[in-house]
Amino acid sequence: MAKSALSNELVREFVGSAHADLAKVQTLLAQEPGLLHASMNWGGDDWETAIGAASHVGRRDIAQFLLSKGARIDLFAAAMLGELELVKSTLTQYPQQLHALGPHGITLYQHALIGGEQSKEVAAYLKSLLYKDEEGSGHMIVVENRIEVRAGMADAVLERFRTPKSVHTFKGFVRMDVLHAAVSEETEEIRVCTTWESEADFQAWANSDSFRHAHAKRASEAAAKSDAQPAHGSAHGQGQGHGSGAHGGGQSSAAAGEAPASGPIVGNKVTIYKVVVSHLPKAAAETV
Repeated sequence: MAKSALSNELVREFVGSAHADLAKVQTLLAQEPGLLHASMNWGGDDWETAIGAASHVGRRDIAQFLLSKGARIDLFAAAMLGELELVKSTLTQYPQQLHALGPHGITLYQHALIGGEQSKEVAAYLKSLLYKDEEGSGHMIVVENRIEVRAGMADAVLERFRTPKSVHTFKGFVRMDVLHAAVSEETEEIRVCTTWESEADFQAWANSDSFRHAHAKRASEAAAKSDAQPAHGSAHGQGQGHGSGAHGGGQSSAAAGEAPASGPIVGNKVTIYKVVVSHLPKAAAETV
């Protein structure tokens, strides 16, 4: 006979206790062994297991107890526990895991910091990957494309960014954030921000066949919608987020022609920022 599903309340109590109460974790697990691998969804697809909870708050004792009972170790727990060789081997094989997020969006580096003295080597290793010096591949950068959109027409542009594109597969790509705000009665603003491990990585993408083909396709589609507007001007109105002027880090090619009168985009500008300082949450930073 199949086992009945665990109650949401019990899982919530177990995962919640794993943040701070070893005795409670031991008692609940003795009563219901199935809790060991149970995962709580706190909302917004924020899933957390008991070992995940213990790991991001630095409760080594709770994490080690759970592991002794057969819990599945993951990269975040390994970072907090100071398992340097395990972390190194994983990131060597799967380098993009450096930017993976744990429960509540907490980074791998923060897990290492919260581990304190016993995980300082892991923290140093992760920091060396995240913040490369001038003689290496360069600083992290954020490329921002500020797109001005006619009021009430932002949804048509935002829809293009809801599904990951080929840029997400490129070396050095860290993340993409798409921001939206109404700035006046006439216009709205969309800012597409991509973070890269270095400007060299961004330039490699911006000069790739994938970039050119995607933007050529947008230009072709835009030209078909507006016979009165030259294809070059239409392309920026329908761009994918970082116009062809992005390579120079200044005004994008949108300035070269007006967007179609009926199109949603008024204009756009691309700016490249160097990441100079990144601050971690106070609780994690205090362990350094």
